[in-house]
Amino acid sequence: MRVRLAGAVIAVCGLLGLAGSASAHHGFNVEFDGSKCLDLKGTLTGVIWENPHAYLQMDVKDASGSTVAWRLEMITPNALKRNGTTRQDFTANMGKEINARACPAKVAPEEGQRGAAEYIKLGDGILRIVGQLPERNITPDKLNF
Repeated sequence: MRVRLAGAVIAVCGLLGLAGSASAHHGFNVEFDGSKCLDLKGTLTGVIWENPHAYLQMDVKDASGSTVAWRLEMITPNALKRNGTTRQDFTANMGKEINARACPAKVAPEEGQRGAAEYIKLGDGILRIVGQLPERNITPDKLNF
């Protein structure tokens, strides 16, 4: 009887764990606006290399000349590595110019801006795909950087 009860408890805990992680992840269109994507040019100021998404941080000057901090979500670190992009690529380019094609978050944070990066070009000049590509008509040859 105890073996059955223990097995049932383990099964229930496993199912609850799967349900929690599945509902915690979001769809792109829930959080980001794929119809308002824009090109950003600024300075790479940080990288967060953790699952389920890696993030890059950059400072961008707005039209008035003020600096706005952007935090851009990317795909998972493993997917970035498979695409040929490593954490060292970011650390080697820290403080250097970065270009990004990004779609802004639907809800703006209290400070700075959030978005999802599609493409980036670090100071090394290599164009990288780092996110989902919601814009079907934007290809690397159509980027303004």
